[in-house]
Amino acid sequence: MATTASLLPIFPRIFFVYLEPIMITYGMVMNYATRLPIYEAASASNNAVPIPSLAAASMGNSYLFNMMLYGLIILLASPPNKRLLQLHILILMIADFTHWAGLFSTIAETDPRGWAAALDTTNWTPEVWNLAVYPLGTLFVKFATLAGWFGKIQG
Repeated sequence: MATTASLLPIFPRIFFVYLEPIMITYGMVMNYATRLPIYEAASASNNAVPIPSLAAASMGNSYLFNMMLYGLIILLASPPNKRLLQLHILILMIADFTHWAGLFSTIAETDPRGWAAALDTTNWTPEVWNLAVYPLGTLFVKFATLAGWFGKIQG
């Protein structure tokens, strides 16, 4: 049975069906495997009800898991639809931009320098560099797929 994924050229098909879900799963595991200071800041705040230090990681994982399932359902369970595929990739491109917005906003909120800290790359940790650079690669693949650089989307 043909699915929406069958409309993609070979590299984007491998990327969207295998590589990106693996990278999302890796990100979900790393949310719990690394103790980032940003999660500790939540539990050390003076809120009346303390926020567990893994609450942010849990919310992030919920989003990532749902995004991954949504993408796989569109690609693997829907009948071939070129327009749906193009809109799906466009939504994933928007998600890359919201990823950066959330990252820079979080840096600005947790650093006394505010938004200046988000642009001060000299103080970025390797984790922040990874979170900032990773979407560049995925955004390139998504843009190149829509532009037809890997081959034409069928349909």
